[in-house]
Amino acid sequence: MIPSIARGKVQAVSNWIARRNVTLQFMVFRVLIFGSLARELSCASIAVEVPDSASVRDVNEALAACHPHKSTFFRGARLAVNHSFRPADAPLRAGDEIALVELVGGG
Repeated sequence: MIPSIARGKVQAVSNWIARRNVTLQFMVFRVLIFGSLARELSCASIAVEVPDSASVRDVNEALAACHPHKSTFFRGARLAVNHSFRPADAPLRAGDEIALVELVGGG
């Protein structure tokens, strides 16, 4: 459920887009998750929708929006794109494989 203030913002953006005849394109990524986070969320992946010109940071923000109780974690999480960690400003392309791998320590 979207809080009423968020619904108002979404409606305002939708109205702005409609008035200006703007076409927005989005990509959907399935972010793979593993370990204790996957157990905590009871899923092995999370689907997120981001703008067509998205970066890794946009995926982090989309994950935070999907799970507000873990937003701080998701905003700071490092994501692997096509099997290698990428900086937050790295661009994404349709078809990229994205995974959130929790870093663990121990001895």
